Amino acid sequence: MSSTELTCEMGCCLQTDHYIDGTADLRPIKHPKPSIQHSTQASESCILCPTKPTEYSTQRPTQPTESSTQRPTKPPKPSTQWTNNRNSEQQLIISRSPSYTSNNRNEDMEYLQTRRDILNRQRRSVIRKANCESEKHEESPTNMVLGDDIGANADHGLAKLGSSMGSPSGPRSGESPEFTALVSRLKMGECRQTKLTLQDVLNIGQESMNDIELRTVENIPWYFLQNVMALNVNARNTTLKEPAQSEKTKYSLSRFQCYDDDEETDSSDSVHPRDVLCVLLNCSDHFLQQEIVTKMSTCQFAVPLLLPAGDGSNCTFMLWAMRDIVKRWRPRSLADSKGFMEDNVVNIPMPIFSFVRLGTCTLSKSKFLNHLLSPTHSHYSIFVNQDMDCGNYPGKVSDGLVEISWFFPGGSGNSETFPEPFAVTNLHGDLESNLAQFTFLTQISATVFIFIESFTEEHYILFTKLRDTDTNYYFILSPSNDKQKMQISGENLKKLSSTLKVFIIKPSNRNPFKSVSDIQEIISDSMKDKGSRQSLDSMAIVANRYGIKVDEDSVECQNARKHALLIISEIKNVAQYKRENMQLQGDLWKEISGLEKEMCRMKNQGRCNTTIYRNQLVKKCFDLTKTQYQHQMPEGIKNFLTAITHLTETGKCYFMKWLKFYLDSIARRHGLKLQAEYRRKSIAESTKENELKRLSHDISYSSLGIEHFIREMGQFYEVECSMIKQEQISPKQKQCSHLPGIAADLLLGGFPLELIDGDVSNIPLQWIESILNELETKTKGQCRMRVITVLGVQSTGKSTLLNTMFGLQFPVSSGRCTRGAFMTLIKVKEEVQQELGCDFILVIDTEGLKAPELSSLEDSFEHDNELATFVVGLSDITIINMAMENMAEMKDTLQIVVHAFLRMSEVGKKPNFHLVHQNVSDVTVHTKNEVGRENLLN
Repeated sequence: MSSTELTCEMGCCLQTDHYIDGTADLRPIKHPKPSIQHSTQASESCILCPTKPTEYSTQRPTQPTESSTQRPTKPPKPSTQWTNNRNSEQQLIISRSPSYTSNNRNEDMEYLQTRRDILNRQRRSVIRKANCESEKHEESPTNMVLGDDIGANADHGLAKLGSSMGSPSGPRSGESPEFTALVSRLKMGECRQTKLTLQDVLNIGQESMNDIELRTVENIPWYFLQNVMALNVNARNTTLKEPAQSEKTKYSLSRFQCYDDDEETDSSDSVHPRDVLCVLLNCSDHFLQQEIVTKMSTCQFAVPLLLPAGDGSNCTFMLWAMRDIVKRWRPRSLADSKGFMEDNVVNIPMPIFSFVRLGTCTLSKSKFLNHLLSPTHSHYSIFVNQDMDCGNYPGKVSDGLVEISWFFPGGSGNSETFPEPFAVTNLHGDLESNLAQFTFLTQISATVFIFIESFTEEHYILFTKLRDTDTNYYFILSPSNDKQKMQISGENLKKLSSTLKVFIIKPSNRNPFKSVSDIQEIISDSMKDKGSRQSLDSMAIVANRYGIKVDEDSVECQNARKHALLIISEIKNVAQYKRENMQLQGDLWKEISGLEKEMCRMKNQGRCNTTIYRNQLVKKCFDLTKTQYQHQMPEGIKNFLTAITHLTETGKCYFMKWLKFYLDSIARRHGLKLQAEYRRKSIAESTKENELKRLSHDISYSSLGIEHFIREMGQFYEVECSMIKQEQISPKQKQCSHLPGIAADLLLGGFPLELIDGDVSNIPLQWIESILNELETKTKGQCRMRVITVLGVQSTGKSTLLNTMFGLQFPVSSGRCTRGAFMTLIKVKEEVQQELGCDFILVIDTEGLKAPELSSLEDSFEHDNELATFVVGLSDITIINMAMENMAEMKDTLQIVVHAFLRMSEVGKKPNFHLVHQNVSDVTVHTKNEVGRENLLN
């Protein structure tokens, strides 16, 4: 046990005892002598010391017995009086009257609730001071409230999600005291030093088995992480759960006490959501930051544009964090043709509209923006605001945070307010305290909206320094009854209009949010100016000009980008590049795959002798392999191998991210052009059917991703192994023996690898076997696996389902469906390896069944059966994903799955499977489909 002494406001000397099991006790050890300010009666009933000086006990609180659980004796009613202390301030003194008696139940409960609230607030304040004075005590102050939450800190092993979390570290050089205190309070000191990584979040541990609950303050960042990775729109909630009340206590409260929460609101227990976000992002590495921001955007949350640094240095422009956000929209110009546009949000040029606050203001910017961006007749909390349950907590470290959100039209016609996409930014805090952020926003914005209550001469001098910009400034005056203040503000703004483009908006006193329609008209008019548009990528130059750090300006990141651009610079046309640089996976690989399938099936044998026919197939296959071996490794593959072998581990991750970003952008633009051409020619009556088939084929094979580079690596390795096996070359001539080790490192790093070649439906067995052997070597034999796969109809969200369940990065937004099968490794932490019986979980994402492009082929049904049999045979658990209501279609899909399970039963394997039926939200679905469901299951 350890103790801390401190003195309360009334002069009582108090001692806080901290115990090993996480409990704590606060007790008085000395009371002041009676004085003019403190009567004897008052000192005997100090609001921090419920017992008299002669009544306290030094024993630890014991567990309640049966006799101790009876209803306690009713305490005396407090009488309140106001006295002046030595600082001439008013202080509330509560004294007890021994003669108090009452039969009024509501009055009794009101007294008990009032006293409890006062004791709670005072005791939390004192204990927070104790923890600040003595950092060796690790107990959260919220666990020491009248003994209600003592021992509640037994939470799911959340310290850095299991193992790497340590005790709060001391303040770093230059860190603000508020940031240091909040990091310590959230128990993230170790993460601040070592940085939380994406693998820390994705690895399977004890905390992954249960939903994290908001019991204590240190649960909040992990609750946010778990829920935002699962795309839960309630992830920003930071309101702690109240301790469970007994039924007797719950229903003994009066109606007034049950529903009136405004009078005694105490927000000291929790943290503002923006503060949690700032701390979490400052404690994460760049890859976890990117994943968090991407998931937040998917949840329709505003994301950070400028992140204030906790160490007191300049804020950071979060360009890298937004690189993975992809948006699809339909501008009004494409509404009739049903076309759409798709691109990374950092590449889209659009106008920016910024919202800031000058001084104090009663109007809420965030609430204004939510009304502005939400569709008609609906409302969504894009920005955290005071109307949210957790939006009224005081912010500590988020002043200076600039958030950004976007509007993208959906092609609903004239019902949409805006015809083109645009972005809005929101600066939190007073602009006078964040001049660097405000100046940056004035340079990138077409229009700046400023919320004010008054505009003084000092404000006028500040704004006269902003002469080198063509930005429009709209001042939104908060309604006020002070006519003199309003008059002075009007005069100063009128004087400023001679220097800047100044406009004034005066919201209505009764309903100020009616001005949202006026702001919408202003934005619509401003969007007509095409010259005011710029992309986030181009804003990085402006950020550097004003001393704002850009997150992707690190040496490792830029070096990896150069390697990626070296490969991208050679790609002029996707189809031509694949023919010239990926010849081994072209027509030759298709012919070899066809011959290998024929050797297994012998469908075209006819009357030919089996041995002779098989030898003929082997010879043809070997001749094609010799032709493959004669090809030299192209420059694109060499550059790819150079990058992933010579860069550091962090540099390799940057390189793979950059290459994926550029390849997806190229494939997306190329695919959109082909789809537009196909749409145009399909309408024309003169178009021939063969031409449409050609375009359909080009669209199907227009993709280009990292999997094509790794597939080419595998082909070089396969060909070399085949030549050694046929004794055509000596084992000493091997040049590709290191390639499986490179692929195994990528697999261990969390990157998905291709298991089945989707273009030819073939598995490079030697390549996959060598990768798994390398995996066993690199893990020193600790690579026991459980396999989870997903199976379902095409375009039913299988990849999205796995990404949401496990936080993975299977491609879902590159303009094409999954082809073949991809595998990703998830590490299992040591604490649960014995329980799960494995060291890794191998997750396999497969291409969809009943693919439209294969429906015209004679063996399409056979292809689906083979894929299902392969998937089920590999899996410990198979997830059957179904997103439909048509029972006939469901039955066709389940027939394929059942066929695969029957084949497994013949070899004695009994895998487990889970049926996921999604996207059925109508309340009548269960009843209407009851008969069909029974027929399906029977």
